[in-house]
Amino acid sequence: MIPAKLAPLALLGYVLLRGCDASVLKWLQERASATLVRTAGGEDPISFANVFFYANLATGLVVLLLDRGCLKRQLPQLALRDRSFLCLRAVLGSLIGPICYFLALQRLTVISQTLLFTLILPITALLAQLVLREPLPKRFGFSVALLPLGLLISRHIDLSSTSGAPWSGLDPVGLALGLLSVVAFSAAGVLNRAVVDKGWGVGLAIGLTNLLAALIFGTITLAFYGPEQFLYMRWWWLFGLLLIYTACINLGGELLLLMSYRGLGAVTVALWGNAGIFVSLVSAYLLLGESLSIQTLMGALLILLALVMAGTKSVVNPEAA
Repeated sequence: MIPAKLAPLALLGYVLLRGCDASVLKWLQERASATLVRTAGGEDPISFANVFFYANLATGLVVLLLDRGCLKRQLPQLALRDRSFLCLRAVLGSLIGPICYFLALQRLTVISQTLLFTLILPITALLAQLVLREPLPKRFGFSVALLPLGLLISRHIDLSSTSGAPWSGLDPVGLALGLLSVVAFSAAGVLNRAVVDKGWGVGLAIGLTNLLAALIFGTITLAFYGPEQFLYMRWWWLFGLLLIYTACINLGGELLLLMSYRGLGAVTVALWGNAGIFVSLVSAYLLLGESLSIQTLMGALLILLALVMAGTKSVVNPEAA
């Protein structure tokens, strides 16, 4: 366990890494398309399957090894209902969410997708109210009103769009995939709150589910794309995927997040984690050359204000009910 005084540094590292997530993944996608390696079937050896196979495999193995003792104790004690619950959480948070995230990123700009994914926090709050009967945060309605306003301002000045209409230039399929990913991640977030109440260790809650997801992604890769997806990967792509995306951003982000939770409250981590919006915008501008203007930053600032307000907990009696 790290000293509590280092938790803010861990949170800062998490914000920086997760903010660069979409930009780095988009850059790898574009580089792979620009230097297309043709297999016998003319397929591009980059897909969501092999990307998340490596990401989940590395994360799952490391976390499982760190918490293997707790996993050995808790796994045999799981009831059938808990196993089903764990599988549902894995399907939402480790399969549907990431797959739609990857496919949407192929059709949308990083800036558009980043702004779209700010809907996760309010949707999570609504689902928590419906499923877990948790009270909505204070000023939730006002924060929900600020979100679309910030999105409209940001989209209105997107210079990559051919029209000045707020939502013109967005791929409808990419938008639908992005929204589906938002809903999946939001539902998984609600289930994560239930995981905390169950007291499961990270080996069971993160390590095992990531390994199961890696197994499924590996099977999908072989079944739908063939072994060429692994055999014909360029070394630069494999190096970038394993070292930059998987080791640094995916695994590093998970470990830094765990360190942050140990020394800081969950609300503090959630609120400051929203600062990743600005990291995403700047990284997309620097790494991908996507348009960034004062109006975009103003819209992002409104969105950040809405998220901070949405993340403010209602004052409730913890002994009530």
